[in-house]
Amino acid sequence: MKYFKIVFITFLLVVVSTVFFVVINKKQIHEMQHVSYNIASVVDFEIKDAQKAVNYLHLNTKQVMENKDKFQFSKLLRTAHSIGRYTYSLDDPSLTGHSGKNKANLLGWSEVENDIRYTDEQAAALFLSDNLKLIATQNKNFGWVYYFSKHHFAVIYPYISAEDFSFSVELEREPFFACATPEHNPKAELFFTPLYNDLIGKGLMVTIGKPVYVKGEFLGTVDIDITLNNLDNILFNLDTLNNKILLYNDKFQVLGSNNIIRDFNRSKIYKADNYLDKKLLKAEDTQGKIEYLMGKYLFVKKIKGTPFTLIYFQDASKIWLTTLMYLIPIFLFFILFVAIIILYDKSRSVMKRLEEQATKDYLTGAYNRRYFFDVGATIFLKAQRKKNSVAVVMLDIDDFKRINDLYGHKAGDLGIIHIKKILDKNLRRTDLFARFGGEEFCILLDDISLDDVEMLLEKIRKEFEVNVIVSGKERFSYTVSFGVAYGMLSTLEEMINLADKALYKSKSLGKNTITIYHTH
Repeated sequence: MKYFKIVFITFLLVVVSTVFFVVINKKQIHEMQHVSYNIASVVDFEIKDAQKAVNYLHLNTKQVMENKDKFQFSKLLRTAHSIGRYTYSLDDPSLTGHSGKNKANLLGWSEVENDIRYTDEQAAALFLSDNLKLIATQNKNFGWVYYFSKHHFAVIYPYISAEDFSFSVELEREPFFACATPEHNPKAELFFTPLYNDLIGKGLMVTIGKPVYVKGEFLGTVDIDITLNNLDNILFNLDTLNNKILLYNDKFQVLGSNNIIRDFNRSKIYKADNYLDKKLLKAEDTQGKIEYLMGKYLFVKKIKGTPFTLIYFQDASKIWLTTLMYLIPIFLFFILFVAIIILYDKSRSVMKRLEEQATKDYLTGAYNRRYFFDVGATIFLKAQRKKNSVAVVMLDIDDFKRINDLYGHKAGDLGIIHIKKILDKNLRRTDLFARFGGEEFCILLDDISLDDVEMLLEKIRKEFEVNVIVSGKERFSYTVSFGVAYGMLSTLEEMINLADKALYKSKSLGKNTITIYHTH
């Protein structure tokens, strides 16, 4: 009987361990699949965003170039003589100051001085400056946005002077232009270049571009240069499991990686087949699942419409070893292990509830005033150190008492809840907002220009105007007023007080309006 118990306990432990091994292994694979899918989705979004931007710019450029004969060139080009040719640029002295960052420049070369053959095309290209700026400011991954003409000039944003970058004929052999020419791209399709080092010092880049044709004639190309540093950051930040990632093109050049390349140098081009077998690199898309192949668990995503592939993987032996490590306590303390798991789950649930009660508003789920000051102080001090401006926004429902009186307090609560929903929809993930009390909310916006603040709040204000709330059989809407303090003061509290004064001014001006006070 004694041996029977030993055998039974041993058998039970083996069975339980086997079950746990399978369960834990599946859980790891499931987590791996979830993380890999999120990473692929973000990378796909970033690339698709760039493609949409190129197509948008291409459409505008084509429309402008089709009417280029209507443009007159009234700018003064600065010309400099170089060996056998003349280089020129639109180096307006007013661009040398801070405002230059918000302008595009025209750079080019010619075999004759004061060449006026293509001034209509140059004027039309400069007309696109606002489009170039709009696209560049909407995505920090975009290094340069520009129109490059076959007539040896380019209009480029952000602004760069001729002293920092001299236009030359050799540029037309670079992939960002060569890939657009009829010889290399007879179907005039959107193209992706191989990796190359930026000639102006922004490191490795890949260009997404599209040739521009007018009446069947090739004029040039619209291009967006994408820097790779942010791709590495995306892969690193989203990989919560610390596995291995490769993002590469059809030439097996590495666009981004995590936990693979040691002593990583972003000015050097790495080949993916130096780190992973070509059979794996050429594997088919796993359709959102994790598959086992050649001793590895891997997720493969072919970015549709691009030459890019993302592989997220880990050695199967490492995952199995990790699974076995989880089983050691089971062999030693099976009953105790189960009890600890139960207690841990309960304590974690309690801690989570306590944390939410301490930081979240019970009605809306938005952060509360205490959390706003705790986290906002850190954001504010960081902005102070960098001498950046911030925007503190106070917003308040107009005539909130009328809503409670006409429709009841339940409808009023719904109105407050809708504030959080609309703010969640329109604010960035890095923006901070909280319910300060009643129908009043406070927002802290960092790393944002005054123009962007005005556009954002106007968009939100208009959304409140058309937002209809249903409470039982009642339907109602309301407007909100905004008070904004923009700039930098000594403390966050001073910014909030100034925003409060701006809010009071909005109320006195008839409500449903935005008042902005600048700090000095």
